[in-house]
Amino acid sequence: MATLALCLTALATTAQAQQPPLEKVVVRAEARFAFDADTVSPADRQALLAEVGRMQGVSWQTVTAVGHTDSVGTPAYNQQLAARRAAAVKDALVRQGLPAELVQTAARGPANPVADNASEAGRARNRRTEVVFEGVRSKAP
Repeated sequence: MATLALCLTALATTAQAQQPPLEKVVVRAEARFAFDADTVSPADRQALLAEVGRMQGVSWQTVTAVGHTDSVGTPAYNQQLAARRAAAVKDALVRQGLPAELVQTAARGPANPVADNASEAGRARNRRTEVVFEGVRSKAP
């Protein structure tokens, strides 16, 4: 029995040694939204897919879509809108072939602005869904 365990350990070690080393890959993308909207524009859909398409040979492990809003409206409404925006991005990615169970969503509402909400330009920048794709691929020799 001990000999069998040693043989299995040696086989596992040999198999691990033959696998090429992996490197972590993180790709960030963003979709922008019109005021009070939760529809991903065709241009943003293409931009999201282009980011994924550039990453040849990546085994995606997780994809996280986090919805955000500007500060106009009630906190409760903005939280719901942010969730709908994240869900819209997830839906766009799933329709293009990513497994639904791979894509997680979250909503931050107006809690994490990237620009000042005092101007229309700033509010427009805050109406977004940030997407983080994480995976691994074989390192080049």
